[in-house]
Amino acid sequence: MSVGEYFTKLNTSLPSTSATTRIPAFFIAHGSPMLIWPKQIPAASSSLMRSLMKTSGPDGPLANFLKALGPFLLQRYRPKAVLVFSAHWETERHIEVMANDDKNELLYDYYNFPDELYKVTWESYGSSSLAKHVKDLLEKAKIPVKLIKNSERGFDHGVFVPFIHMFPEQPFPLPVIEVSIDSSLDPEREINLGKAIESLRDEGILILSGGLSIHNLNDLGQSLPDVASPNVRDFEKTMIMAAELPENRRLDELKKLVRHAGFRSAHPREEHFVPMYVAAGAGSQGEAKVLCDLHGAVTIAFGL
Repeated sequence: MSVGEYFTKLNTSLPSTSATTRIPAFFIAHGSPMLIWPKQIPAASSSLMRSLMKTSGPDGPLANFLKALGPFLLQRYRPKAVLVFSAHWETERHIEVMANDDKNELLYDYYNFPDELYKVTWESYGSSSLAKHVKDLLEKAKIPVKLIKNSERGFDHGVFVPFIHMFPEQPFPLPVIEVSIDSSLDPEREINLGKAIESLRDEGILILSGGLSIHNLNDLGQSLPDVASPNVRDFEKTMIMAAELPENRRLDELKKLVRHAGFRSAHPREEHFVPMYVAAGAGSQGEAKVLCDLHGAVTIAFGL
């Protein structure tokens, strides 16, 4: 689908601001550095990498969806700030919250890519007041938390890679802060993390939690619909069905997904899947809708 077609689909799928005062919480497919691959540099010549570039590269369907999603969210919900979680930042003992009013730094946390990928930029600024507010909410929920400065850590590529497509205006005009996920990777704890900040949706804060519905670096073919094993395809189908269940059943069925027969083939480790639970917790009330069902790159809105 083109960017315009995705935008039209979003317009018919999500409620207007007149229908709800709460901004939904989103689990987004944040993709990989392939999304911002320099066009002047050929990708690896293997047929597998060519197929992955076709689906996950800068001109692929995921990039087109993200290019539609970002402007749509800004136009539809007019958020005051963005709070983002990423599969690439997990912490022990404390949830960490970036707290600064200065320019957010970038953390190029990937390896063996072309030099150009270490020169990309995405300019934004933080909000120490929002960070403090998040800290207060987490403490109220009895979740250990601490604030860190932007000099201690930059935005990882699970943030800036999709945001380059979603929010191309530079510098980005809204404050953005990143919050870590719980390194236990336990669905219940990630859901509770999301629930603790659910009230931010009433305050005009856009909550984005990034990961992937399939992430297996040891078997990249699982990210291709024509190559993925039947168990992995069934896992993702079950995920999509569970996400759209009524709220009184949804969380219980989503928690069962980590025990699905195809889960370990889709996720040898859980870190790219559990951000979905943060978004599901932050949008635990109301309906949920799958906005994009691209294989390996499902995006879901929670709390409609």
